[in-house]
Amino acid sequence: MTPMPMPTRWPQQMAGVLLLLAAAVTAACGASPDRPDGAPWIAHIEAMDAALARGDVSAAVRARHGAYLAALGSRRWEGMAEVGDASLRLAELPDARGAMVPEARRAYLSALLRARQQRSLDGVLHVAEAFAALGDRDAARQALVMASAMKAGHQQTELAERMRALRERLEGRVPAASGGGIVSVSALSAAGD
Repeated sequence: MTPMPMPTRWPQQMAGVLLLLAAAVTAACGASPDRPDGAPWIAHIEAMDAALARGDVSAAVRARHGAYLAALGSRRWEGMAEVGDASLRLAELPDARGAMVPEARRAYLSALLRARQQRSLDGVLHVAEAFAALGDRDAARQALVMASAMKAGHQQTELAERMRALRERLEGRVPAASGGGIVSVSALSAAGD
């Protein structure tokens, strides 16, 4: 018995099937070719923003929670910082500020601890700026102290300029935080992700 000849289109069809399978797996994981690998929270934040745009608050809150879980699992400071930013967008909704501002602070605190652990001066400064934007001067100052301690190994003038600008901002031109949110050095050291 002679074997059946393989169709000449078989390799092309198999390649097409594999590409479809790869696209399905990528979509299921929340990754995308234009996204950096290891940033699974981005798909959830995009879903949150889309839900906000269409006025679906409960879907937006669920998507933010999904982003939080994805960022928590990633162990990267960027994810928690982006979850903090997303929480502040939710805080702009009527009746959401009281719940979402503390969530943003928690995410920023986690981002700060991770950035310090990862020795990311940029991450520590990013979070210091986020705390300053929240009006939480004490937490911003604590983060700036961390950044100053980390700066020894960095000679980038951009980072030095960011630190100088933040220091000036904290010396009196930032309004006081509304409703607490003060973070102490002991709380920064004792808090976990």
